[in-house]
Amino acid sequence: MLLFSFGNFDTKTLVLILLAVLIYLYLRYLDKKEKSSTSAALCKRYATLTEDTLTALSDEELLPAVIANLLAKANRRQPDIYIHAAAWSHGRVAVYSVWLLCRELETADFEKIPAPSRRFAELAVNGFELLGAANCAEALRALVTAFADSTVTAEFSTALRTAIAKEKPLALCTAYIRENITEFCDL
Repeated sequence: MLLFSFGNFDTKTLVLILLAVLIYLYLRYLDKKEKSSTSAALCKRYATLTEDTLTALSDEELLPAVIANLLAKANRRQPDIYIHAAAWSHGRVAVYSVWLLCRELETADFEKIPAPSRRFAELAVNGFELLGAANCAEALRALVTAFADSTVTAEFSTALRTAIAKEKPLALCTAYIRENITEFCDL
């Protein structure tokens, strides 16, 4: 029995489409909630880092724990992490800046990275140098200069991605944290 018709769709088809859309929206909500609660849980878990905590973590857990610790330090009323970075140790600034730029470049070219993240570029150049990723530092320096001069092209981002692939700065971050563990401790 057909109650009404909308173009070539009958009532049952419309109900099924509506149900599919509602299920899709609910699953997206759950996925977003899971990601945010996981991030919040990490920040809460690693709000305070000790030498014992850092030493006990595996290499895969170490960098996310340090990043969660730094994000936990951000003031909820003033969430601009760049402002908080001024109070961090040199190593924390280097690790966070390198991590942030590497993560942002996974999904976008430098010029499409949000401005709040791009502000960390100069700090990341210093971070790459501190970590021993000289090619990454040079590629990012060239990219930042080209961006400032409005002459940036996709080749600059490609050169940086190539340097990142070769020098593996996130692995260097983990090694740096292990070698300078007290610099990342709160207590």
